[in-house]
Amino acid sequence: MSGPVLELHSVSKTYAGHQPVEALHEVSLQVHAGELTAVVGASGSGKTTMLSIMGTLDTPSSGEVVVAGVEAGRLDEARRSALRAERFGFVFQQFFLLPAFNALDNVATGLLYAGVGIAERRRLAQHALERVGLGHRLHHRPGELSGGEQQRVAIARALVGRPDVLFADEPTGALDSTTGAGIVELLREAADDGAAVVVITHDEHIAGSLDHQVGLHDGRIVTTQAVPS
Repeated sequence: MSGPVLELHSVSKTYAGHQPVEALHEVSLQVHAGELTAVVGASGSGKTTMLSIMGTLDTPSSGEVVVAGVEAGRLDEARRSALRAERFGFVFQQFFLLPAFNALDNVATGLLYAGVGIAERRRLAQHALERVGLGHRLHHRPGELSGGEQQRVAIARALVGRPDVLFADEPTGALDSTTGAGIVELLREAADDGAAVVVITHDEHIAGSLDHQVGLHDGRIVTTQAVPS
């Protein structure tokens, strides 16, 4: 196995206040290319905080986040933003599609900060949409798409830049079980293409279908295990 594409070293996160809240406590984790990792835990366990720190959207109170050998804490915000644009893709339960844009242009926005011209952005966006089975829905706006189709547009947007790490935060939470299974299959295809895929979920069935499970409780990793094939 090659080295990890993303590492957490003793990462803690405390939110200040009258009664400070420690959302994460000395979390260490590695994720590798081509693997699907489920981070599971109840509401309030620290899953969302962990995703935000792994994706450099937030900074830890202590510890290190290492991306492709680079310690993210040593970078200023502009360089961290560039690192996210180059290395990461994000899929959220809420989709966050732009209602005035069609599917093609929503996906093309995933390359806005990659220095790619608009014609090339749209060409790559079309390829990404075809990859998720929406080649026939390029010019439909989000309001004209089903929930499952909107989620596939969001996945295409995350994949269009061919990220090293794809984060998916409760990606099937708003979908029926059949549509959700299709979304999990798309995430597996992304891993087969070489991405490290990290899925934040409370769904034990989904977690059990991935390669690894990391259990969080009160901000601490309490279990790490490979899922039997």
